[in-house]
Amino acid sequence: MNAFGNSSPLSKIIYLFVFCLAGLFLAGSLVTVINGLVGGQMMLSSWGLRVSSALQMILMFFMPAITLITWSGSKPIAFLGLNRSKDTLVLYLLALAILLGGMPLITLISQINQMLVLPDWLSGLEMWMKNLEESAQVTTNLLLEGASVWGLLGNILFIGVFAAVAEEVFFRGVLQQLLNKMFQNKHTAVWLTALIFSLLHMQFYGFLPRIILGAMLGYLFVYSKNLWIPIFVHFLNNALVVTLNFFFRENTVYQYLEQPPITSTFLVAGLVSLGLLIYLFLLFQAKLHPQLER
Repeated sequence: MNAFGNSSPLSKIIYLFVFCLAGLFLAGSLVTVINGLVGGQMMLSSWGLRVSSALQMILMFFMPAITLITWSGSKPIAFLGLNRSKDTLVLYLLALAILLGGMPLITLISQINQMLVLPDWLSGLEMWMKNLEESAQVTTNLLLEGASVWGLLGNILFIGVFAAVAEEVFFRGVLQQLLNKMFQNKHTAVWLTALIFSLLHMQFYGFLPRIILGAMLGYLFVYSKNLWIPIFVHFLNNALVVTLNFFFRENTVYQYLEQPPITSTFLVAGLVSLGLLIYLFLLFQAKLHPQLER
């Protein structure tokens, strides 16, 4: 099918978000139906939330992206760079190092984000975003609570695998490539995609750090042209949070590291993390050369 083959990148982006909204509506309708069938208790259980999240990821992100690719006359596997076979284990290890090396910077940005206060004339918007944040936190707590290994594995599957695949296909695989074609600038595409990625998560206190994470994932895709690598890093990021929370949720050291005070040492660590990220990305590019054009 080639319904959108001759459409401009901007038109395809509009179609992508129309499909996204339709998928969100469909997912909400399915959850409502299922919730009615189980006596209205679905959203009160962790497994019900996992199923709801999976439906939303598939219908809101994954299917719209695959539909747009297919209706544009392209093959999803090739378009997303999922058929690359020359990438080595070294690239995945470097991608892991980029994730770990960037964590101090992301944590610092997160702490700065939590200190931000919007002007008085945006107080209504700030209150709305904070209410969304609190609602999301209640859902997150319900998902992460409990000491069952099956619960841990379920979270790794639904929060790790489903979210990583669906979001990377939508944001980096399709949206970023369309923005790159529209602006003819990979940096604009990466950062604008990261901004939209963070906006759609609707979390005020995680807005800035999620932009940084989105940019890291975006550059991994730009340089590797292989969506498996940002999927791998996205999965590791989510799975690491879930696993650490499962084993160390009550640990005071872990709680401190999650919300460290902004000290001069912490600021230096953030700057070192930024320098390390730049170095690791240069190393990542060097390992790809001359396979890919920069």
